[in-house]
Amino acid sequence: MKANDPRMQTVECAIARVGYEHGKTGIEIAEQWIVAHVNALLAVTAGRARNPMAFPGFGNGSSEETARRIVARLVDAGWRPPDTDCLDLPDIPGEAS
Repeated sequence: MKANDPRMQTVECAIARVGYEHGKTGIEIAEQWIVAHVNALLAVTAGRARNPMAFPGFGNGSSEETARRIVARLVDAGWRPPDTDCLDLPDIPGEAS
């Protein structure tokens, strides 16, 4: 996405905006955020194994919380869930008897 792309209006994250302006793709930006959050989770987990009081502001350090943080970053970077039309799947036929 280029800086003058109207979709840039949906990009709330300044770091993602800079990435797009410097030619990064949405996938590259997503990878950057996912790697950062996974590395942070690993560091917090290791730190709390040595000292359970480490990183008090990080949250509970669960996989679920980390997944929510990643999704929030992607939404801030302009990603949007697919519309419901593309989520309509055909019925799965019943099991054969």
